[in-house]
Amino acid sequence: MLPHCKEKREVHARYKSYEVRLYTSIHDAEQEWSTHCPTDEYWESDYHKALEDAPPGGLHPLYVTVWKGEEWIGLAYFQYKRINLSASIKSEEGKGSLLTKVKGAALSLLDMYTLVLGNMLVTGKYGCHFSPQFPLEDRSDLVLWLTDWVSAWLQKKGINIGPILIKDFNHGQRFQFAESKKITEFCVQPNMIFSIPEEWKRVEDYQEALKSKARIRYRRARSMVADLTSRSLQAEELKEYADQMHRQYRNIAENAGFNLFILDRDYFYQLKEKMKEGVMIRGYFNQEGRLVGFFTVLKNYDHLDAHFLGYDLEVNKEKQLYLNMLFDMIEEGIKQKVKKIFMSRTAVEIKSSVGARAVDIYCYLFHRKGIYNRLVPELVKRLYKAEEWVPRNPFRGQEGG
Repeated sequence: MLPHCKEKREVHARYKSYEVRLYTSIHDAEQEWSTHCPTDEYWESDYHKALEDAPPGGLHPLYVTVWKGEEWIGLAYFQYKRINLSASIKSEEGKGSLLTKVKGAALSLLDMYTLVLGNMLVTGKYGCHFSPQFPLEDRSDLVLWLTDWVSAWLQKKGINIGPILIKDFNHGQRFQFAESKKITEFCVQPNMIFSIPEEWKRVEDYQEALKSKARIRYRRARSMVADLTSRSLQAEELKEYADQMHRQYRNIAENAGFNLFILDRDYFYQLKEKMKEGVMIRGYFNQEGRLVGFFTVLKNYDHLDAHFLGYDLEVNKEKQLYLNMLFDMIEEGIKQKVKKIFMSRTAVEIKSSVGARAVDIYCYLFHRKGIYNRLVPELVKRLYKAEEWVPRNPFRGQEGG
């Protein structure tokens, strides 16, 4: 039996003058959640319904609302999962090396349930949202109290939480935790954000803005996929192609240096079924009609969010399919008249080469058992080794290359 309570659940507690309510499903929390969540697709209930209907293995959500009398104060979104950190890291050292064994021994201390304030599947501030009336100086204390209270509630259910991760914050959103709390702040790979000038009306405007060398690269890449066709996939097609898409997605996920989960086979179908036109999943097909790759973007009000993708490794190598996907995302953003495309924080240099800019993202990690917190800074160095990359700038009239 999975360590997750399937029955309707609402738990109450008090923190100072505040009432705190916890739910195990968006279906139970939906009325409160939908009334107060930010205008962001990843906060809204349709997305959470899709995630609950096709969750990555072992990943469970918790929804918390905070009130002061009849006044809403804040929302918090948690996920918990048993994570074997030593298995999640694709080590560059040989499996039998002394360094690998020592590192594995250290990581085994953290091989237990991890609680995340935020969303492991997406980049962004999806862990907490507060009323403007709730004082800034009180927020960090409330967040820490919530992580402790949720951990204690899970412990009563036989789920012992070890590491606690609070993710993802831009520079201006960072918490100021007391030094005595021994909480490690660290900066992860930056979020790559592509800005679309208001005057761009068609993809040719993007091409014309490129430097000569970047324009030649664009045309060469486009010519390489001239024999492929692409189209937006509908829900029934996503059912049909589910196995192929899952294999292609795993080609990417399983080659990542650090991987905490694998998506459910039906995730893309559920996403389309729940979010309808709010999500676009574009498939690429060869001349024989075989699906060779796909990418996902969500229309998130005034911007697009790049989501999961997959492809055949050989096709990508032969045809620069991933680069062409980025160009197609840019074209889609121009068509949909959005201001920005949030391209997420993988493959940062190639995203920089098409015009995306890096925005630093901060996270916090600590362990419920204080004795382990002395290991956390070293653990962070192992888990989040910064990728070396050179910022590029493909646009005319701007510095960089």
